[in-house]
Amino acid sequence: MRLLFVSAYYRPHVGGVERFVETLATALAARGHDVTVVCCNTDAAPARDRIDGVEVVRVPAWNGLERRLGVPWPVPAPRALLRALRRDADLVHAQDVLYATSLAALFRARAPVVVTQHVGFVPQRSRVLDAVERAAIRLVRPAARRAVRIAALTDDVAAWTRRTWGVDAEVLPVGVAPARAQASRADFGLPEDRFVALFVGRDVAKKRLDAVLAAAAPEAYELAVVTDRPLGALPGVGGFPFMPPDRLAALMSVVDAFVLPSVGEGLPLSLQEAMAAGLPVVTTPGYGFGPDDVLAVEPEPASIREALRRLAADGALRARLAERSRAIAAERFGLEAFVDAYEALYRAVHRPVDAAGGPSAES
Repeated sequence: MRLLFVSAYYRPHVGGVERFVETLATALAARGHDVTVVCCNTDAAPARDRIDGVEVVRVPAWNGLERRLGVPWPVPAPRALLRALRRDADLVHAQDVLYATSLAALFRARAPVVVTQHVGFVPQRSRVLDAVERAAIRLVRPAARRAVRIAALTDDVAAWTRRTWGVDAEVLPVGVAPARAQASRADFGLPEDRFVALFVGRDVAKKRLDAVLAAAAPEAYELAVVTDRPLGALPGVGGFPFMPPDRLAALMSVVDAFVLPSVGEGLPLSLQEAMAAGLPVVTTPGYGFGPDDVLAVEPEPASIREALRRLAADGALRARLAERSRAIAAERFGLEAFVDAYEALYRAVHRPVDAAGGPSAES
């Protein structure tokens, strides 16, 4: 099948949607599909590329909103984007209705468009930005209704999609590629004799990076923070820039826990990867985990600090939560189930069913 993925960002830009698309596109290419990704070029990358069997077409774009306001919403060059969308494809798979790339695909692509909705409303840094986002969400309702199918990452996102745009959304599995990484703490300059909790995320409001930094307690634990903000010298905090997936997997293999007190997200990829690595997880409620699966916190420093102190002091709790992470990852984040689910969705769209329940004459 000829598949055209449309994503606001892709490698080398770092983020959960980018990794979702890369993981799925690469696995589908390995299964013999002809896969192309159309995305915005915000990092001076090659306009055309081929990565792991996937053709990548990067459209010139302005990314000032992310650089200036922390709002990851690139503005692609219209003509270049429309030219890229004219490619012959059996099906188009767009990421999140609200992006300009997805809106163009929904109105101008030549093939049926399915959408994966990763998030609902995402809180921003100010009330003005929140108001702009809410207005934009209302305005794109006609675009959402043009999708032939909408998939969601979680029940909460599916419910939000139905409630907001009046369109049905089905929850499909997510998956992460198995990590095979070996490293030592010395490779990252981390102390050997300390409890180390890892945070991974951009410096945007929904990730609650400020709350994590304010929860630092050097006498009890160390924080390893992978982000795009320069952190400088902070007691009890080791800062790292964004890194390639294999390097991040290596870092996850040497820390003791993962902390992500985010809000307004679907199901963060870094959280999935942390569970697949067998890390105990400290996070906010709302991702479909039970009270025995993770250590749930409020997105504020005191709650995060209390949870990390408890985890650092209780080896039995760490072992139990690590086992729950591995079990959840095996059940919910398997790569094969993830790819199988989207292949089935594509085939259902590409091969319509007639009223009698069999393949239509068009298929």
